[in-house]
Formats: sequence, structure tokens, C-alpha cells
Amino acid sequence: MSSLVVADTQVNTDSEGRYCLNDLHKAAGGLSQHQPAKYFSNQQAQNLISEIGEHAVTRIRGRGKAQGTYVVEELVYAYAMWISPSFNLKVLRAYKQLQTQGIAVADHAAADLLANPLVYLERVLEQAKQLEAANRIAVAERNVAVNTIAKVSRTLKEVG
Repeated sequence: MSSLVVADTQVNTDSEGRYCLNDLHKAAGGLSQHQPAKYFSNQQAQNLISEIGEHAVTRIRGRGKAQGTYVVEELVYAYAMWISPSFNLKVLRAYKQLQTQGIAVADHAAADLLANPLVYLERVLEQAKQLEAANRIAVAERNVAVNTIAKVSRTLKEVG
């Protein structure tokens, strides 16, 4: 599985695909007011955890790289928003990069891919069509913008 990297910090995952909140805390600068324990003490976080369910958070105790508090993706976003708009944007961009620069799948999805390759191939082809359409739109919008700028420039020269 591909890694999530936020602010040059690799965010570890557990066997269930949850993300290490301690790594995110480090990526955010490691300030004491942003410790995961302080986030979990606020009522909004507790409500969100209750809404998601018991699998939302797990704590791995002990020594080594794997220890820490691991949370589902929704809580990663919520934690990032709680810290700051700037950090939230970094997390959102890191997820987007993870999604667009390679295929990141949970372990169980790899087995499903091997068992049903045509399903995944159909999805990839559909996404390729959507990407091609989006690129055509972007090029068209850029051309319109360039033409508009040229017209404004000519008008300013005529007026001035």
C-alpha cells in the first residue's frame, strides 16, 4: 500500500488501514496543544467517534514504530481541521497526491483485485475517460482565459 506523507512526515498505518494520529501530530509541528489526547477530549471529536463506531480508533501500546493512536480517514480530516486550516489543507493535498500518484489500496482490496481483475479494469477505463474529459475542459477554459486577456489588453491599448 502506498504511504500517506504530510509535511515530509510519513504517516504509518495499522493492519486495518487506519492512520497514526501521532505521526500527524508530528507533521503538524508537534505542539502540546495539538496532542491527540487533547483532540479526543473535545465533545465534537467524541460525537464523531460515536457516529463512526467502535472501529474508528485503536491504540497500540508498547515500544517501537507501531505504537500510537490509529484512526480512520474521517478522523484524520477532522483532526487536521481541529489543528488549523493550513494543516487541513496539507492533509487534503497529501490525500489527493496519494490518490493520483499510484494506486493505494487496502490489503483486502489487493486480494479482490486478483480475484476480479475485470471489475478493476473497467473502473480504471472509466476513470481514464473522466480524466480525459476533465483535461479537455481545462484546456478549453485556459484558451477562453487567454483570449479574454488578449481582448482586454487590446481594449486597454485602444483606450490608452
